[in-house]
Amino acid sequence: MTSPPPLEGVGFQSIAFTRMNRREFIAKSAILGLGASFAPATKLLASALPKRRKTLVLGIDGMDIKMATAFMRLGLLPNFSKLAKAGGLTSAATSFPPQSPVAWSSFSVGAWPSVHGIYDFIHRDPATMTPYLSTSRVSAPERTFSIGNFEIPLSAGKVTNLRQGRPFWDYLADYDIPATVHQMPGNFPCLHDKVDMLSGMGTPDLRGGYGSFTLVTTVPPANSEKITGGMILPIEFQDDYAEALIAGPDNTLRQGHPTVTAPIKIWRDRSNSVVRLLIQDQEFVLNQGDWTDWLQLSFTMLNHLSEVTGICKLYIKSVHPEFSMYVSPINIDPANPVLPIFSSPAYGKDLTRHLGPFHTKGLPADTKALSYDILNNDEYLDLTYQLIAESRKGMEYEISKLASRDEGFLFYYFSSLDQDSHMFWRTIDPESPLYTKELEMRFGHTLKDLYVEMDKCLGRAMNAFDIRDPNFQLLVTSDHGFGPFRRQVNLNSWLHEQGFLNVNGGMDIEEGEYFADVNWDKTAAYALGINAIYLNLAGRERFGSLSNGQANSVLAKIRQGLLALRDPKNGYRVVTDIYMTPEAEKRANPHAPDLIIGWNLGYRTSWTSILGSFARETISDNDDRWSGDHCIDPSLVPAILFSNRKITKAKPTMLDITATILSEHGIPIPAHMTGSSLYQG
Repeated sequence: MTSPPPLEGVGFQSIAFTRMNRREFIAKSAILGLGASFAPATKLLASALPKRRKTLVLGIDGMDIKMATAFMRLGLLPNFSKLAKAGGLTSAATSFPPQSPVAWSSFSVGAWPSVHGIYDFIHRDPATMTPYLSTSRVSAPERTFSIGNFEIPLSAGKVTNLRQGRPFWDYLADYDIPATVHQMPGNFPCLHDKVDMLSGMGTPDLRGGYGSFTLVTTVPPANSEKITGGMILPIEFQDDYAEALIAGPDNTLRQGHPTVTAPIKIWRDRSNSVVRLLIQDQEFVLNQGDWTDWLQLSFTMLNHLSEVTGICKLYIKSVHPEFSMYVSPINIDPANPVLPIFSSPAYGKDLTRHLGPFHTKGLPADTKALSYDILNNDEYLDLTYQLIAESRKGMEYEISKLASRDEGFLFYYFSSLDQDSHMFWRTIDPESPLYTKELEMRFGHTLKDLYVEMDKCLGRAMNAFDIRDPNFQLLVTSDHGFGPFRRQVNLNSWLHEQGFLNVNGGMDIEEGEYFADVNWDKTAAYALGINAIYLNLAGRERFGSLSNGQANSVLAKIRQGLLALRDPKNGYRVVTDIYMTPEAEKRANPHAPDLIIGWNLGYRTSWTSILGSFARETISDNDDRWSGDHCIDPSLVPAILFSNRKITKAKPTMLDITATILSEHGIPIPAHMTGSSLYQG
């Protein structure tokens, strides 16, 4: 924005408008005595301010341009077709790697990982080799005072967002533009005094994890000991009555941090598939196949002086002859949040007053429950459509607020298409190890139906605005596309085979966890996370042994070997691209990987390799229901972008979307943002 020329003859110096918002303008005008007598000058000053615009961005995680355009050609997505015809539809380059926390952080900051510092779901501290979630950290109080069995905190705990760089909504706030950011991935905790926010991907459940279900049952699954992402709670009925204790958070106010529980009493009808449940002071009568709405559980931490509440859903899987009840992950209660999931308590109260209880866990779908058959396909989809309805209700409320304002910005996020594409790709991919014709006949329509649901959500948004209004901007974007995940590659086993990672011979290679029995003195590189390889560099890693002089040669050999790797089952290339992190970038971000792997379609890092384990078979079938993925070569899974205006930017990236948001509101694009407007050549 350019500043207006100095005003002559009014007895004061000109006001610089380069970074001035409307509130500042009004305040300065009052101080300087600008009133009716200076109306022409006031109009001149006001003309320097940006036009009052509205921007709505719908973030649909995992929306794939190939699938969307195919469904549009079939006439299944009329609202997306209408939007594309009114403005434009294109692909947009995504991040390397195209993981959700990396891509959405790039969108938030308007720059790639070299600026925001998020490279994978999992990072490691090179000084300790400790893995951690890349986007946020929750730290316990540093000082406590012990009284008997209690540990009384003398300092506050700390919740830190690990994303670096300044997100675009900060600049909107600088210019006094009302902004709401609803469940942006990687935006936990929410701490802002001007922007309304609800945290997204990275927000834990009440147990401090990222989604831990409970199965209360009289017949524990045979694979109970191998189940991750949840717990099995065996019970026995006596005279058709049983009790169970649902695990809540750890009690950090007691020594040893014991788990706090909530009791459930269960009566089942002897003849009918009906149960009566008493949970604290809440009573339910449920048939087999029934879900509850969200119910609140209270967990006492300190003799009824301190309580933590969470919300969960129950599902009665079966009553006779065996009893099974699914308990969803316990979400942070939005009406009484124990962690900063809202940017202000007032905004949180406003949402809960209008919406009631809603999911707060960053990844709401329970994919682990489907992977381990705790929920079957139909039961999982029941929960999916509950979540979509809940998200649609929230969107409609937020859109009504934006529509009532003179100007403003709204980002609203949908997660279901991503998580459900992960889980149901096997139903449309004949090359998937889990594909059957029967499965396709029963569930092959699932992804199509989910795209139709997103089209309905878009339609409701479009009904609230005139998409031809030059002062209204509507953008729909994903963070990446999608592809099959048929074969998994254990990168650590490959590094071991090639002589870059040395393992002592004292144990079965598949029995160890997190680099167990690795001989670090003879190890040059290791893999951790979904796409990352690190050098075991002396002076950087805790057990580093590789000299700086050897580093470039080792990197070149690993890169050459992976690009030449072929799948012995079919001869396909396994890796199609590799990003080598520049030295300057690694100096700025010591946690950055040395190599980032761009897998070919159909391939991805194995489940065991992600957390530092090995497999005897380097490349094997992926037999998990998580059968689709996007953590591959980013050129194979670009993001999708719709706009109600013609897109003239050639080969846009996600960064251009960020730049466009600011430029359309008259805000200069900051130096750290490398994108430019979508509507300029």
